[in-house]
Amino acid sequence: MISRLRRRCLLPFKVLSVLSLLILLAVSSPRAAFPFTFSVLSDPQWSTDGWVNGLTEIRDSKVNPDLKFGQSELIFVPGDTPPVDVMYGEFTRVFKGTVTPLFLPVIGNHDADDKGGFAGGMAMMGGGMGGPQGESGGQHGMGMPQGAGGPGGQVQPGMETPQGQSGTSGKEGQPPSGMGGMGRGGMSQLTGDPSVIDMDFISDKIIEAIPGVVRMSDKSCTYYYDRENVRIISIDIFSGEAGTGGVITDKGRAWTEKVITSAPATIDHIFIGFHAPAFPRVRHTNDCFVTNTEQRNAFWNMLLSHKDKVRAVFNGHTHVYCRMRVLNPSGADANDFSKYPDEEGGIYQVNAGSTSQGAKNTFVKVMVKGKNVYFRTYEAENGKDTPFAVKEEWSIINNN
Repeated sequence: MISRLRRRCLLPFKVLSVLSLLILLAVSSPRAAFPFTFSVLSDPQWSTDGWVNGLTEIRDSKVNPDLKFGQSELIFVPGDTPPVDVMYGEFTRVFKGTVTPLFLPVIGNHDADDKGGFAGGMAMMGGGMGGPQGESGGQHGMGMPQGAGGPGGQVQPGMETPQGQSGTSGKEGQPPSGMGGMGRGGMSQLTGDPSVIDMDFISDKIIEAIPGVVRMSDKSCTYYYDRENVRIISIDIFSGEAGTGGVITDKGRAWTEKVITSAPATIDHIFIGFHAPAFPRVRHTNDCFVTNTEQRNAFWNMLLSHKDKVRAVFNGHTHVYCRMRVLNPSGADANDFSKYPDEEGGIYQVNAGSTSQGAKNTFVKVMVKGKNVYFRTYEAENGKDTPFAVKEEWSIINNN
């Protein structure tokens, strides 16, 4: 009888002990075991229709086949968001009333232009685009920022306009038809507050608000951010600290490598973003990193030396989605603009395309699940409220 009573009395304690153990295991288990999803979308410049359409799909996840991706906890934007006060305002509006993802910006050429960085940087490429007031020196095949005045800067026939539609061939020093001239603030048909300087807004309002962000220097737009078992690195390749003229410098490469090697053991995956691709396709095949393949190859080989953690590099700039995997940056395929190499052992370059400036509206979702990474690309016709579909999927499984 006593023995039975003792067993009955001890039973609740045993149950409590088991529950306590389970709770302890749940609390002490690394958060990294849970899926973490983020989205990458780029180049909305001067048009909100496709930008809002992409953000809305990210928010609602209407297209989410198996394998199910979770809600995006952050948005990584590889550049060109002018006018940034308008684009960021639309971002906050779309996610109002929901759990708003973090916004991680990358400086693009049109963002840097708002403080003179783009005009100066392009001039360093040898020829360069015309300056903000339409000075001479425009590169053949590229429209000038002002869109009027100054020799050079012939507009490429069919070049996308700010509304994402093809323009007709423009005259020397003028924009394509249907494209408003861009003023100092990097604004065309869509304008924001003229007192807002894009670079200052990005630095002081957006990056400053990222919890735990670590910058290259005070007020720098080159920084990194850790979330779960992921480190995301954003490199400003135009303002001179880490890169200039769209090329990452020795200093920028050294800083990036230090950020990679200093990552704690809890970081399994590193993703890097800078605006202009190392290996462009379709457009912008004669600017930025292409003008300095020695620096490009040195940077890519540095990444390859840390491929146990570096998973992908995200870009924009060309307004055309594509991906490739590059093992040999000086190889024929990497440097053939008609080829998209998929080299075993290489690192992925993923050009997110554009939400507004191309014929297609594209963005990429990334789901990190422990040691594995899953990628999914979404595509819609450019415009307002057009439906998205999955374009392609790929993954990195147990890449350690």
